[in-house]
Amino acid sequence: MLTIPLAKSCIPIGGTRYAPDWESEVKLSSAAWQHSRLTAAAEALFAGRECRVSEGEGTEASCYELHWGPQEERLESGTAEMPEVLPPQGYRLSLRGRTATIASGDAAGLFYGIQTLRQLLAGLEPGACLEAANVVDWPDVPLRCMNYDLRQTFSKPELLVDYIETMASFKANALLIEYEDKFPFAEEPQRAFRHPRHALTDGQLDRLLEAAERSFIEVIPLQQTFGHLEYVLGREEYKHLRETEESTGELCPSRPEASALVCGMLEELAARHPRSRYLHLGCDEVYSLCECAVCREAFGGSRNMAFLAYVNRLVDFTCELSKKPIIWQDVLAECSDEELALLDKRVTVMSWHYNGKNVSRLVTPLLTRLQELGVEVMGAPSVRCFDAKDDQNYPLVRERLANIEQWTAIAAERRLCGLVGTNWTAVFSLGVPYGVFETSWYTMACFADASWNRKRGSGANGTSGRSEAADASSGSNPNGSSSSGQLSPPLPFIDRFLHVFHGVAPETAERLLGNRDDEDYYSSMPKLLDAVTRNAGVARLIAALLDFERAADRSRTIHKYAYRRELYPDSEPEWRSLSNNYRITREGLRRSRERIAEELRAFQPDDMAEHYVLSRFYLHDCLDERLYREMGLRE
Repeated sequence: MLTIPLAKSCIPIGGTRYAPDWESEVKLSSAAWQHSRLTAAAEALFAGRECRVSEGEGTEASCYELHWGPQEERLESGTAEMPEVLPPQGYRLSLRGRTATIASGDAAGLFYGIQTLRQLLAGLEPGACLEAANVVDWPDVPLRCMNYDLRQTFSKPELLVDYIETMASFKANALLIEYEDKFPFAEEPQRAFRHPRHALTDGQLDRLLEAAERSFIEVIPLQQTFGHLEYVLGREEYKHLRETEESTGELCPSRPEASALVCGMLEELAARHPRSRYLHLGCDEVYSLCECAVCREAFGGSRNMAFLAYVNRLVDFTCELSKKPIIWQDVLAECSDEELALLDKRVTVMSWHYNGKNVSRLVTPLLTRLQELGVEVMGAPSVRCFDAKDDQNYPLVRERLANIEQWTAIAAERRLCGLVGTNWTAVFSLGVPYGVFETSWYTMACFADASWNRKRGSGANGTSGRSEAADASSGSNPNGSSSSGQLSPPLPFIDRFLHVFHGVAPETAERLLGNRDDEDYYSSMPKLLDAVTRNAGVARLIAALLDFERAADRSRTIHKYAYRRELYPDSEPEWRSLSNNYRITREGLRRSRERIAEELRAFQPDDMAEHYVLSRFYLHDCLDERLYREMGLRE
């Protein structure tokens, strides 16, 4: 199947095909019909066709079902067994003859079945057929969370809304948003923290939250409460709340005014997210813990005790807001067993680790200790992060794919309740932007694929749907497979992504790229540009960024020839080599700068796009102005 995520089980029905009857009406079971989000999803998929409620046809009141096709071909989908057989969010999709039927035991499951059918039908020409099949599918990880980081450059507000639908099509069901100064604070004193140009308006935030609700996505707001508060503590009137004068983003937990400030922000975020179960409190990378005299005296110089005392107060306050608090884990990793036992058990701990080949070895000890204490834990791989390269233009794909794979294995081993694919725009709000959000769709989709179906690369789509679903529902996880009727092994992720996201068929990718693997997406984009039919702006932006990187790499040759010019100041050939390389490099930089700026304007506000471009070309401009032109070089 050319879908993202890849379905758990897809068993072909031998000797038959599925030819959609585009004129047929769409019928929903009574349970589905009463669910506005499902009727909206069905109407969006079957635009122009009437959706009706099934009446008097024996469907169970507790079953969520969609039937599309001639009434006389109504399929026996076993709907009465759905809630008992399938795990939560699971669905069964049957494609045969001219009829498609989706059934689930819950509303989310039917929604995800609709997303699978939507991907299968995308680009299908009228009269074209698909192989008839029975699909049984459910997620491995209950909570599959994407991430908006609004601290640096980010997408236009209307795109932040539109992208939620794409995340939902990949079956993500949560979205962690770190607003920072982009949240529309209305109360004092935090109203002063709103960014003067880029804070979301009340209407923009409402539209974002409404889009998430329609798409079965829970928004989890993240409000920093300890560190990473540069946008607050950088203000003159709040500098006295820092732990030390040098710690520009970390507040002192011993000052009542500091607690009152962050509690006011938490209260406002909780009120604006009434449907959210969780509220993320941050609390990572608090480097200056217990360094001020007041904290040293209050906590006997213990960094861990200072952290736990403050966090427990925040947890208690957040629970009073009827939200379940989340914190990052890195400070807790330093706590002894006795200290860790003092942590308020109502908190959820989200563990992040982004690099290396031994993620399980690094994170499992703390996860185990927390779970033994009864603390809920989640994991956090990253679809884009520092990776020791803060001038990256798109995710470092090898590192990100490996990190995602390790975390999905950990989620299964430790039975984590959720994973979030963090997508950071910069080290912190004062840093240089890592890259553009739109260039991370590939790694985001890989995260969604892996967190839904971690065995997707090992023949998972040829397993026996009914028996494995029943076993999964009872808690086991066998590797059984059907002895007949299996589909061929799944295509690599890059092929499925190119098909789903860019409209590039696998045979086209084969013709243009030849031998390829999942790490080749970004480097392959220039060869694929003419074949892209969907999300062409993303493809053009990636190609433009690659063009810049080639020119930037070539700029190093200027330094080499400039050095030789110093050695041989009177040599005409040396000067000629230097001049030629300078001219070629500057032309490449100029051309790529124009391309990047043009493509970025489609995704980011103009001043953000300008900020991003300047962050990439500042060094080259300085070298040209202060070194190359001083040497007499000219374009």
